[in-house]
Amino acid sequence: MIDLDEVRFMRDLPARTGLRLTPEREKAVRFVLGRLRRDPDFTMIRELAYVLATIRWETAHSFLPLKEKRASRARNPRVWELQSRYWNTGFYGRGYVQITWEKNYRNAGRKLAGTTIELAPPLAIAADTFVQTPDHVMQPDVAYAICARGMREGWFTGKRLGHYIREGEPPDYQNARRIVNGTDHARDIADLATQFELVLRAARV
Repeated sequence: MIDLDEVRFMRDLPARTGLRLTPEREKAVRFVLGRLRRDPDFTMIRELAYVLATIRWETAHSFLPLKEKRASRARNPRVWELQSRYWNTGFYGRGYVQITWEKNYRNAGRKLAGTTIELAPPLAIAADTFVQTPDHVMQPDVAYAICARGMREGWFTGKRLGHYIREGEPPDYQNARRIVNGTDHARDIADLATQFELVLRAARV
């Protein structure tokens, strides 16, 4: 767990990162930051910085779990063709890190099986929960669990945070993109991580 001054973090965030805080976005950022602060398996500021940067990018700066948008066949035929491989199965991208394909939904269920998410009513996760009801991934607590554990444990590509962020060494924020999606927008996300690191360090108690 990492102790942070949330008031200072939220105050500094717009100036250091250029993120405009609408009421909805502020609420979403506070939710994610709260989960990160209380997560005992994160021990380094730089881990938090990279997760925040990833969530910001993957959710189009909203910090809310999103559903993947269908690309235009006319304007972006390459992406449309890639999406066609899984789109009609219903296992298109959802959550903070946009997991796709049935095997990844099934893997997330298996990894989180036995966990209970405090909803109304509570959601008891079983191995096939996300295959049976993919939209459960849109619940913020579920999306956080998939994002945080998936990035730490290498669920998505086999690469994990520990490959690129180590205690006592400079972080490799650019190559850390390989945890989620190859090198797609790696530089953009690395720049965001550097900004978040500054905000987090200033807010550390």
